[in-house]
Amino acid sequence: MKVVFKNSVRNVLRSLAKRKLKRINPKVIGITGSVGKTSAKEAISSVLERNFKVVKSEKNYNTDFGAILTILGYSTGYSSLGRWFWILLRAGLDSLKKPEPFDALVMEMGVDKPGDMQEILSVITPDIMVFLNVKDVHRGEGQFPNKEAIFEEKSRASAATKSDGWVILNVDDTYVRQLADKLPASTLKIGLSGESDIRATHVETTPHGLSFVLNYENKEIPVKLPRILGDCHVTIVLAAIAVGFVSGMNWKEIEAGLHEFSLPPGRMNKIEGVNSSLIVDSSYNASPDAVEEALKVLSIFQGRRIAALGTMNELGELSESAHIKIGKEAALSADVLVAVGSHAKDMAEGAHRAGMSASMIHQFRNSKDAGQFLSGFLERGDTLLVKGSQNRVRMEHVVKMCMAYPEDARQLLVRQEPYWLTKL
Repeated sequence: MKVVFKNSVRNVLRSLAKRKLKRINPKVIGITGSVGKTSAKEAISSVLERNFKVVKSEKNYNTDFGAILTILGYSTGYSSLGRWFWILLRAGLDSLKKPEPFDALVMEMGVDKPGDMQEILSVITPDIMVFLNVKDVHRGEGQFPNKEAIFEEKSRASAATKSDGWVILNVDDTYVRQLADKLPASTLKIGLSGESDIRATHVETTPHGLSFVLNYENKEIPVKLPRILGDCHVTIVLAAIAVGFVSGMNWKEIEAGLHEFSLPPGRMNKIEGVNSSLIVDSSYNASPDAVEEALKVLSIFQGRRIAALGTMNELGELSESAHIKIGKEAALSADVLVAVGSHAKDMAEGAHRAGMSASMIHQFRNSKDAGQFLSGFLERGDTLLVKGSQNRVRMEHVVKMCMAYPEDARQLLVRQEPYWLTKL
């Protein structure tokens, strides 16, 4: 879609979205961070839906355009001019009607480059803002030079939060912690550290789920989440609890919402694999920190452990060293490495340096070739972790080709819409 047309569409739809939002006047809950936004959005929505009517951003709609489409209730038109004309027409007609009210709007707020957050803030102003973390992502050309620049961009949303609202900060992150008590809005600190207002202790992750003890207001409450894999998800659960509390909910209501929560497709979900194997599907996206966390989860499983890892995009000058490091980590957690994509060689080199036998390292140019290999390689008792970036990697192809019931792919996997299925 041409830039001029795209900007014209954005401007018209932005105006209509802001008008609709003003007429409904819901509480706006924003979520930002380098990783975990979508999972946090789902956890927060699951909690709030116990007491409120919630509208949330679909899939990974985390840009200004995503906010606009979420408010108006439409899916993206991708690159179809006809589809966008249809959306403009429908939005114009719908603006003449009385909008259906809702209580809360839960939005991811993502940034790929400087200026992105201000674009989102031109559409929505948070009443409650959740700031999860700052990681080394979006480091490619035209993006961010360092983590400090990422922090500066993401922190704009916390600074813009309404003064009578709340900012929920993960103080386990050294960057996010800097904002504590420095914002116009009230702050609530979450994390594992002793300075947290809402804290998790005795965290334990097993192949059967996640458990921890919730500490708040001198209370200790055991929490068990059998559908959640990985202690890396403790932060998003704490964020959902915090949003519930500042929204006036009691613990029983919040707990009921958490038990309804499951991770979105492609985020550490267990799927039955061929030949009685198990797939841990984390194919949605990848960054160095997220891959390391996923490998930790793989390491707790019994039997043969196989890590199918795709290239991590948008790392700029860090790309080679980051992939070598991930290869080394894979050698510590997995028995077999299947490296996929343009940086497969670097991951393989890292694994070999860390002592993994060359016979246990397999390299493939793309995810479909890797999936074909793995579908015949998996045996009873194997656990296969699948993780990689989106563009030009698409590790969901591996998952689908290794599923015991691939006919369930549309319900269980990411990027199964017709638009994505036509792409590599």
